[in-house]
Amino acid sequence: MMGRSLRGRLIRLLLGVLAPVWLLLAVASYLYMLQEVDELFDHQLEQVAATLFSLDMGQIQAAVDAPGLHAFNDDDAFAAWAWDLQGRPVFRSQAAPELAFRQSGERLQTLEIGGQRWRVLWVKEPLRDRWLAVARPWYERDELAAGLAVGLGSPWLLSLMVMVVLIWMAVGRGLAPLEDLSRQIAARRPDDLSPVLASAIPDEAQPLMAEINLLMTRLEAALENERRFTADASHELRTPLAAISAQLEVAMAEPVAAARQHALAQALAGVSRATRLTEQLLLLARLDHLAAVPDAGVFDLLLLAREELADCACQAMGRGIELSLDGEPSMLFGSASLLRLAVRNLLDNAINHAPSGGHVAVSLETMAGRLSLSVQDNGPGVPDAALARLGERFYRLDSVLPGSGLGLSIVRRVVALHGAELDFSNRGGLCASLVFPVIASTA
Repeated sequence: MMGRSLRGRLIRLLLGVLAPVWLLLAVASYLYMLQEVDELFDHQLEQVAATLFSLDMGQIQAAVDAPGLHAFNDDDAFAAWAWDLQGRPVFRSQAAPELAFRQSGERLQTLEIGGQRWRVLWVKEPLRDRWLAVARPWYERDELAAGLAVGLGSPWLLSLMVMVVLIWMAVGRGLAPLEDLSRQIAARRPDDLSPVLASAIPDEAQPLMAEINLLMTRLEAALENERRFTADASHELRTPLAAISAQLEVAMAEPVAAARQHALAQALAGVSRATRLTEQLLLLARLDHLAAVPDAGVFDLLLLAREELADCACQAMGRGIELSLDGEPSMLFGSASLLRLAVRNLLDNAINHAPSGGHVAVSLETMAGRLSLSVQDNGPGVPDAALARLGERFYRLDSVLPGSGLGLSIVRRVVALHGAELDFSNRGGLCASLVFPVIASTA
């Protein structure tokens, strides 16, 4: 619809600016034309009066009444009056109405005479001892003005229509690059997310083009992540499912009850690992689609860490691992549920890699307006070359320990949503630090 199109909006804006200017010029031209008509009308009266100056009464009568002796054309209707210096009427043309004599006032006047408006010129002729008045009906001036107005208005109306057509064509030509861009995008295949290239794009549309191409890049990256994630997930799920299938086949074929129970126990463990892997995959997929932190609020990070340590106590006691927490209450703005998940994954990773009878320490530090939460174990650590790869999806250093290689990936994604940093280092064991740039408040 034109009412919602950019072309229609531009045309309305241009006409909204140019039409008043056009109207103002048209009115000014009409007023100037009326002024010229008045001057022409009065000039004709001056010419008639100058002609009658040199005539005596008889000649004036013949000049006024004879159709072929008018000063201008046969359609001109003039009336003439003459008075002596004492104001006594000495002459009145046949078509002239009664006009009262006057000795003072304006030389040119518009008077109501006999129920009709006249334009009257008063002239004193001292050489002939008389006053002369020459007049023309005002309707002749109106007819002349109307004729000129029609002649003047037709080109102006034509110019308005031409202006509308030219504006329509000019706006269409100006929007041609955008239409070319629209056709180019419409002709693309659904899987073609390469940058959009269009020639002669106006400077005002360059930011839009840049944002479209940036969106294309982000969408391409997201789809690539989805494809890689799907391929990795299918590969990771295929292994536990194959193991479960194999254990169930063994259980079905095993005649010894103890061996059959062992196979079923292994199959159940495989189901648990597959379930855990599926839950992590779904969680990571949900986190990937988040653009901002959900259910954000202010909470005490120290209290959150203490609660997660309490939940991990049974797991740590089973391996004789000591847990410790050090720090001051620190208020942070973010998603408590997501950060609780991140802290829990870091604790699970540290407990799994700490030696039996080892130690896992959680500490909070505030330095230069940045809040750091560290989880450190006293295990063997990881090779320095592998530190940069920690947090990659499905990346595992030790295939013997349980896990899918997604726990640290979830932590990295949660940290990214909070605008924080995840840092790994070897300090007598692996130390994972969550560094937040802004602290809400400190109790």
